Amino acid sequence: MILETSRLRLRPLAETDLDALGAIAADPQVMAHVGDGVPLSRAATALWITNAAASLRMSEVGSRGVVLRESNVLIGWIGLIPTPHRNRLELIYGFARAYWGRGYATEAAQALLANCSPDTVDATIAPENRASWRILEKLGFSPVGEELDEDGLPTLRLRLDLRAEVNGPWSGRL
Repeated sequence: MILETSRLRLRPLAETDLDALGAIAADPQVMAHVGDGVPLSRAATALWITNAAASLRMSEVGSRGVVLRESNVLIGWIGLIPTPHRNRLELIYGFARAYWGRGYATEAAQALLANCSPDTVDATIAPENRASWRILEKLGFSPVGEELDEDGLPTLRLRLDLRAEVNGPWSGRL
């Protein structure tokens, strides 16, 4: 499913996104707070695209490309990935540095969250990643606590209860 906002289109990743997504995922500043903090190789990015597209064909789980509607330029990714908790997914996103600070992450996340089925969505961020923390707070996420991620790095877990948002920004999904 393709999701649209006034400025963005969220669509499945495609092989034709390899150059653009590869450049974003190879940027050390973009990837500093993603996974283990290491930029992705072109081969790893190609595998990510293939796996994410296949996953989205079967479910709402996986990364989507975020493109500007007016120019069709890929500016980042957003998605939902599994967590160890039943019926709970984790929000992930990343954007090319040229597009930071313009509200695109918040806008894309609002569209994605308004169209997802789990009752609860998590997000994890490096505790010092204030920009992502502000985005998640705007979306209604609340801190759950600090923990170590799968790479042994400190992370802050935040959670959004979509059921509690009946009269909030998510009321359109009910």
